[in-house]
Amino acid sequence: MRPRNLSLLIFAILCVTATPRYARGQAGPPLLTDDPDTPGNGHWEINFAVTVLQKRDTRLLGLPLVDVNYGLGERLQLKAEVPWLVLQDRHGEPTQSGIGSTNIGLKWRFVDHGEHGLAISTYPQLEIRTSASSARRLLIEPGSELRLPVEMSREIGPVKIVGEFGYQVVQREKDEVIYGLAMVREVTKKLELLGELHDEAKRDLSENRLLFNLGGRFKLTKQSTLLFSAGRSFRATSSDHPTLAAYVGWQFHF
Repeated sequence: MRPRNLSLLIFAILCVTATPRYARGQAGPPLLTDDPDTPGNGHWEINFAVTVLQKRDTRLLGLPLVDVNYGLGERLQLKAEVPWLVLQDRHGEPTQSGIGSTNIGLKWRFVDHGEHGLAISTYPQLEIRTSASSARRLLIEPGSELRLPVEMSREIGPVKIVGEFGYQVVQREKDEVIYGLAMVREVTKKLELLGELHDEAKRDLSENRLLFNLGGRFKLTKQSTLLFSAGRSFRATSSDHPTLAAYVGWQFHF
């Protein structure tokens, strides 16, 4: 990991722990960086999305990505997510498609705002290979992954600052470290604007993939919201770094 990327993690922690309260808004979809918020006891949050991850030689589409979340109490969230993937080769090779890996998780917010407006959660998630055929066609990685992150948020007026960092155990590959810094700005009662810096690197701090993302949420009805974001890697000239990462989705909450 480069020094400037490590500085980003330190900056995220300082922002989250040092700024005063108090706003609305959340991170999570359409961003990569998650936050400590949960749907609330007995409430559902379901996201249907189209995702794009474009690199110099390939384009990977989620058509769709289905992400289902349920609030078990006020501080717990259950999650299940699975995409249908389409891999396009930008040099004319045949297009591949198939089911992606299944992601299941449990979020626990163990610090819940209070006097200083700080919220902290942990969000372990297990990504399981759903289809051996999808792995053979390079749609998904051949092994499983266990993500062990911690999320923090702090609020100041109409702006919410979110930091996430953690460790990812990767089967058959080197483990990874992950971290992100996100900001959410409530513009109107219906519109939020979002931005983030998000990075993943190998456990020896090499091969980092720093990405920036901009997007928003627009409330369509009391129970549905339009989600959108787009971004790219700071090193998009490399074949392994995204020239485009995009998300367009419809969120239902009830």
